[in-house]
Amino acid sequence: MKNSVVFFFLLFLGAAALQAQSDCSLFYPFKAGVQLEYTYFDKKGKLESKTQSTIKRIKNLPSGNGVEAVVANIVFDKKDKEQFSGEYVVRCEGGVIKMDASSMLNPAMQQSFSNMEVAIEGEDITIPKDLKAGQQLPDASTNIKAGANGINIVNMTVNITGRKVVGQETITTPAGTFKCYKLSQTTEVKMMLGKTFSSVEYYAEGIGLVRSETYDKKGGLEGYMELTRIEK
Repeated sequence: MKNSVVFFFLLFLGAAALQAQSDCSLFYPFKAGVQLEYTYFDKKGKLESKTQSTIKRIKNLPSGNGVEAVVANIVFDKKDKEQFSGEYVVRCEGGVIKMDASSMLNPAMQQSFSNMEVAIEGEDITIPKDLKAGQQLPDASTNIKAGANGINIVNMTVNITGRKVVGQETITTPAGTFKCYKLSQTTEVKMMLGKTFSSVEYYAEGIGLVRSETYDKKGGLEGYMELTRIEK
């Protein structure tokens, strides 16, 4: 009888974990070993850089209401030479994907923080498990301070506003064809000089970000990024 109770308890915990994993895998592949390759292009379609992201490990959140993925990131230049590497965290809590705004910066901006002591605080970018056309999503704001030997060199704020679900589209990239939700938003980067741009992003269930396009204030394409390879 005792063994039966223990078995039932373990079975219950396993079922709960599978349910949490299912809720959390809608717009990000929370599975250790998954590799995602993203390639960045300029407005003329010329390759600028490439990022390889590998999910190193998955662990349960202390709250017991979600999971956390530790992601290793390697950035390569257009000649496929490694430029820098690092890690970031993607969390899912209560079925909502959460990531800090710095993880969404392009490789050129990320590279400016390499070999520095970095402190990040602010509001996460969130993606709920249920999306529908016309839905407004919460704004996000992140402050990034970077320096060396106790001296602050970089103080940058990233504000992401006007986040909205535009609708659904089918997107094809070298990694495959995906049915995606299209999200639009405005990003303001404040450092020594400010820059504001708009972007659209395409998210597929079980995959996450498939394509991102950046536009200037006049609506002209500045560049784009797309998923070029995925290994599960």
